[in-house]
Amino acid sequence: MSIRNKLILGFSVLLAFILVQGAASFFYGSRTQGLVDAAVNRNFIATSEITDLLASAQQLRRLEKEYLIYVGDVDGRNKVLESWNATYGRVLGQLEAMVANSKGIYLPGDATAFTQWKAALDDYQQGFTHIIEGFSYDVSILDEGAGGRSQTYNKAVRANEELRPVVERFDTVLIQGATKLASARAEESALAYQRIRSNFNVVSYVNIGFAIAGLLLAAGLLTTIPASITRPLESLVESADKMSLGDLGKKFEAGGVKDFERLAASLERMRVTMEAMIVRLKARSR
Repeated sequence: MSIRNKLILGFSVLLAFILVQGAASFFYGSRTQGLVDAAVNRNFIATSEITDLLASAQQLRRLEKEYLIYVGDVDGRNKVLESWNATYGRVLGQLEAMVANSKGIYLPGDATAFTQWKAALDDYQQGFTHIIEGFSYDVSILDEGAGGRSQTYNKAVRANEELRPVVERFDTVLIQGATKLASARAEESALAYQRIRSNFNVVSYVNIGFAIAGLLLAAGLLTTIPASITRPLESLVESADKMSLGDLGKKFEAGGVKDFERLAASLERMRVTMEAMIVRLKARSR
């Protein structure tokens, strides 16, 4: 093999090694980036939105209870109702945005749960609206009669019982469903975090491994390629030195390096010729 080919081979091996290292780092880096996106977008943001929805839904329930407490106080009742309507609008907007999934952070199976949540919210809103319509007229009449306060309290109790089916569905379907989904997303985030850490560790190990392998490869190439060039050259120089001192016993060899083969062949012919001349001269001197 020629010196040129040996150098090309050495640099090719180094280039291939660098490309493999880059490809491995890119692969694990892309994979880790994908896990980060999943953890941030599909899990972290989704968990935040579901948690906000859950807080708003629980606030609806608190306001509903306050409404029944203030049912005999028109001003207090109207203030609570105003807050309830605002909170209901917020919950409805949050659910519609989650169903639309414009950010692409929810799974296809989540849409079914969101539809069920919205149906439970609609039933709850209709039931509560029916109670409100009844209170807006009946309570004022009850308070005008004898024992109005007691009758108002009794009506609030009956309203609470009337709301129980839609409230239980609201609690079971939406609030408990949102709690479970938020918990599931939080667990996915934790698992994704573990996978991300594992991938970063793999990337570190891969880089360390490639760095060590690269050093060993470079050391091997630095040892073998120069030696494969200098060793036959030193052999030629040694043979030439001995020939100059009259020692014609050492042959000229190229050591497998094509660039030195012609030189070695020429020197070898010269050595053989000189050796033959010396033999003839000795024969004549006798």
